[in-house]
Amino acid sequence: MKFNKYKISHYFIFSFAALNYYVAILLRQFMKSNSNSVLLYGHKLVGNLEIIFKDERFSQKNVLFITLNYKDYLRLKKIYGDRILTALNIIQLLKGLKSKTLIASHGIFLHNAIKKLGIKTIYCGHAIHGSLPKDKDKDKDNLFYETFHEVWLHSPYDKKILTQEYNYKGSNLDIIGFPRNQAMLENTVNINRLKNNNNLNGKKIILYAPTSNRNNINYIESEFSISNTDFIEFIRETLLESDIVLIIKTHINDETSKEIEEIVNNSNNILFQNDLKLDSDYDSLLISDVLITDFSTIYVDYLLLEKPIYIINNPDPDPQRQMSSILSYTELPILKNKQELVSMIEKLKYDQLNNSKINNLKNKIYQGQIHLETIDKILKKI
Repeated sequence: MKFNKYKISHYFIFSFAALNYYVAILLRQFMKSNSNSVLLYGHKLVGNLEIIFKDERFSQKNVLFITLNYKDYLRLKKIYGDRILTALNIIQLLKGLKSKTLIASHGIFLHNAIKKLGIKTIYCGHAIHGSLPKDKDKDKDNLFYETFHEVWLHSPYDKKILTQEYNYKGSNLDIIGFPRNQAMLENTVNINRLKNNNNLNGKKIILYAPTSNRNNINYIESEFSISNTDFIEFIRETLLESDIVLIIKTHINDETSKEIEEIVNNSNNILFQNDLKLDSDYDSLLISDVLITDFSTIYVDYLLLEKPIYIINNPDPDPQRQMSSILSYTELPILKNKQELVSMIEKLKYDQLNNSKINNLKNKIYQGQIHLETIDKILKKI
């Protein structure tokens, strides 16, 4: 659960959780030694955390997930039972803090105090590093990574970003790869089943996966925004009477309006990923034929599928940030206007999309990385 300064309830939730953490860490020092559990710590049970939690190869590790989002807690607990914890319950928090290893996709509250409990902390982010810290924040960012026992990296290029663009000097970096990418590649054998489960057999599929709007009005109201009713109506009319479907993969931090949802629900050619029956979050990448994105690093993972990728001309929702080289120069074709978008759709109809740069870009980022070994590497680490 990410803190939202505009939601008053978050001040109460985070304050109560903070109190629980202080008390639990104090009590934990008088309890027995750590269990062999692995505690997953992040905003949502998606991506890498989802694979570590659900993949049967981790079944012997007693993997737990802790959340602050009470709605998520109740929903997940119905499915996974006592493996789901909330920091709003001090007994459950104590159970989590007895773990041997903690794997986080974001920062850890009271990180140094938790390490003193004998817990090994590992950072396994949700994406390759797309942004660089401002000069005044570089020391803070470096300290963030230094605090972890290990930092698991997405790829050799991810290490290049941290060491050459961040100027990170720590010795705790490890190019493990992302388990969600291994799971995605392994699940290619199930593409037909996934399409069949969602009545998408015989359809050509565009996956539109924009970055988070970050509450930036300029981005939210922009021409190709998924919050723009004119754009959604334009897509609906363009795809009408065709065998092409647009799947919208909203960013984990964003919400859509009821007006947009109503248009999508009344369309046969537009779907939200959240309404699909999928095995995991990245299955939408598998079943799609082409990706459209903007300032999202999702394209880097999509390269592994060797399918066409287009960058759409959205404004940057965070214009004050400095992008890393993975976003500042992608070498991918750009859709500058609706006419070019329609042209791309026409080419998709006749299998004429260009993906000539995909392999070169893939090799530049991954450099022969063996993705099917990632989970075995993680099992040896935890």
